[in-house]
Amino acid sequence: MSGKKVLAAGKFDILHLGHLAYLEQAKELAGQEGQLIVVIARDDTITRERGAPPVFPQEQRRRLVEALDVVNSAVVGYKTDDHTRIVADIKPDIIALGYDQLTNVEGLKQAIRLKGLHTEIVRLKKRNADGLCSSTLIRKRIIQFYRENGTPE
Repeated sequence: MSGKKVLAAGKFDILHLGHLAYLEQAKELAGQEGQLIVVIARDDTITRERGAPPVFPQEQRRRLVEALDVVNSAVVGYKTDDHTRIVADIKPDIIALGYDQLTNVEGLKQAIRLKGLHTEIVRLKKRNADGLCSSTLIRKRIIQFYRENGTPE
């Protein structure tokens, strides 16, 4: 196989063009013959990190992401705080981190090396995408609209 196996991860709660830009850039790292595997955050992980449950349940988010042409497969993350377990099972050549993903890169590199893997970690650059490119901003815009206009009958 001349391409690489790239792993990308995220919440993907309200899918938007920023997510697509991230996944397209990750797929570019894989190459034409490579694979992009996406890990979808579990519902309980989102609730713990955000303090609120996701809008869409994990299986719906997984199916939506996997339906994108750029994605080869999507899986739901494991119920563990050890994120290297899923990395060890997938064995990617590259982990593609979004420009805004909070990750201890050095700690992740060390944990991956301890598992005997030689996975490269690449921090992707922010790309321009049309429209709102933040699930948080999209939620705020919806809330603001309904506060100003009331709810439909």
